[in-house]
Amino acid sequence: MSQLDRGYQLGLLSFIRPSTLVRLAPRLGSLDPKRLGRLAAILAGSAVSLPLNAWQSIRHHRDITNQHIGPDPIFIVGHWRSGTTHMHNLLSQDPQFDCLRMFQALAPDCSVSTQSWLPELMQRFVPSKRPMDNMEWPMSAPQEEEIPLAKLTPYSWYLQFLFPQQALETFVRNVLLDGAPKKAYHEVQRKLMQLVKVAAMHAQGKRLLLKNPVNTARIPMLRQLFPNARFIFVHRNPYEVFPSTVNLHRKILGITSLQTYTEESIEANVLEIYPKLLERYLLDSKEVPTNRLVEVGYQDLVDNPHDCLANVYRQLELSGYDNAKPEMQSYLDEQAGYEKNNFSNLSERVVELLNQRWGIAFEQWGYQRRTPNTLETG
Repeated sequence: MSQLDRGYQLGLLSFIRPSTLVRLAPRLGSLDPKRLGRLAAILAGSAVSLPLNAWQSIRHHRDITNQHIGPDPIFIVGHWRSGTTHMHNLLSQDPQFDCLRMFQALAPDCSVSTQSWLPELMQRFVPSKRPMDNMEWPMSAPQEEEIPLAKLTPYSWYLQFLFPQQALETFVRNVLLDGAPKKAYHEVQRKLMQLVKVAAMHAQGKRLLLKNPVNTARIPMLRQLFPNARFIFVHRNPYEVFPSTVNLHRKILGITSLQTYTEESIEANVLEIYPKLLERYLLDSKEVPTNRLVEVGYQDLVDNPHDCLANVYRQLELSGYDNAKPEMQSYLDEQAGYEKNNFSNLSERVVELLNQRWGIAFEQWGYQRRTPNTLETG
């Protein structure tokens, strides 16, 4: 294994709460023996974090519990690889907002008590670019709360990156919460609130801007916690989303999985999950007032970023866009040389599958179906 992959593992697989590992023990029956070393590293990373976690609990538990969150957060949602990160990074240039940061995500139980020294130490070992697309990934970067949630509870979707053989079951129970016990729902609520309070403590009064694709299916839960929350839903051409999501799973599973998996199983899971997630979103979004939810096409955001962003602020009744516009433009200028992964060469088999099984995107957001013998999207 390369030094780069070990760095990713340090960030993603360390600081998992020991109680979470204990509760995941029944899944270890299907552990691949060749990955015992990876399991040992996870256990070691959990054990090392214990004194740091304990110190934060002793010193800051009351502060975190009593932390005022301020204005209800803005949540960016949408299926993975749909442009949610780009939207998150752009909006985070607005100085009125703050985010849950990379360091808070990687070390959720001790980010308050170790903020003066641990981020710099971790940055020496954790790569500064994301494994799936080479986007910048410093300790200060905005990050999604599903990563720390997977370290705090066994009810996170991202535990499927440890146990891919149970991916669909994990999605149904931990994302859709279908058939999940009430205690799972309430535990996810509590842990999310804990993460938001820690982020609010770091944010020092600024409004939180939070991005998490899993929250696409948690809108009722989030509205229960934050009645005045705003939501930004980002969608993208399904012919781009599918290969990019498969690549995401392939890259992350190569670093984190404790079980064997195949390319075919990755594709099958992605094909199955996409329509289920979006069906849940379309059902739940009907209950959200129009001034609390805006839908954004990724290509619109790329082609006309300022018109698109101005509309987001206008529809969600947010102020401050004109003040933030120069910073957003500066970020766009910095990203001008970034080269995206190219996944345009889809096989006829994949095109046919997407046409048949991802019809929800074509019908709801007007994306045009390709014919299997062409790569033109129309």
